[in-house]
Amino acid sequence: MKMKTSHFGFVNEADQIAAAGYDAVELHIKEIMSFDDLEYQKARKLVKDSGIASEVFDNPLPLDVVVADDSFDFAYYTEYLKKAVDRTARMGARYFVYGNGKTRSLPEGAGREEASKKNEQLIVTLCDIARAYNITIMMEPLAAAICNSVLSVPEAYDYAKKLGCGNLKTLLDFRWFIAGGHPYSDIVEYADFIKHVHVDNPLLPFPERRVPMAGDGFNYGTLFEILKSISYKGYISYEANTFNDYQQDIRKGLGLLKDYGIYPYRYDADIKEA
Repeated sequence: MKMKTSHFGFVNEADQIAAAGYDAVELHIKEIMSFDDLEYQKARKLVKDSGIASEVFDNPLPLDVVVADDSFDFAYYTEYLKKAVDRTARMGARYFVYGNGKTRSLPEGAGREEASKKNEQLIVTLCDIARAYNITIMMEPLAAAICNSVLSVPEAYDYAKKLGCGNLKTLLDFRWFIAGGHPYSDIVEYADFIKHVHVDNPLLPFPERRVPMAGDGFNYGTLFEILKSISYKGYISYEANTFNDYQQDIRKGLGLLKDYGIYPYRYDADIKEA
């Protein structure tokens, strides 16, 4: 069966990701926001010319920003988010991944309740801005090692219901799913709420993230078979940052999916896996 496939990357890697056979590139909002106007127009053209989609963008705020800090400038970052949403929307954005573990972490003890309110205000603001562009925000369940708020798919579901934002959903990051020891039944129970999937080899120590491939020591069969069973419609996106051979590694990632009967929408029998 066919599923949408994606790979993390930077703008100048879109052509290589396209050549490997993926359907999309998952880009970083930080990179898009670093461009001046001319650089942005060039970046937009590069991605468009690659011939693949760019529907999912990661981390709406800079990773070193902490909403709970007294120094967090809400007015400034509201304008920052408006620009980020506008720029990415013109590149095809439909989803934002709100990982940002440090950004949304809460202090222990005194000040935690107030910090929670500030984080909720930030999410509601982001959802309001994004709604006008038909963009969905996906709260990413993380792990206790890097964050102390929203650590499971059920928590993300409850959080969205609490805030009442219709365009607030979640995704499954397989690394943190395995690290948290969560049951695979969560994927089935919350199938309609999970809009995206990140996968890398979860056995490797963070922050090393490698493309999943046959023979890498982990059995991905349960994940892929469950995604097939729920007729999953979102992207399977590989979140890798370490490679032996970039082109061969990303092609081997698609080869692994093929082993489980999953093919990109752009699949062409003439594309040779490494």
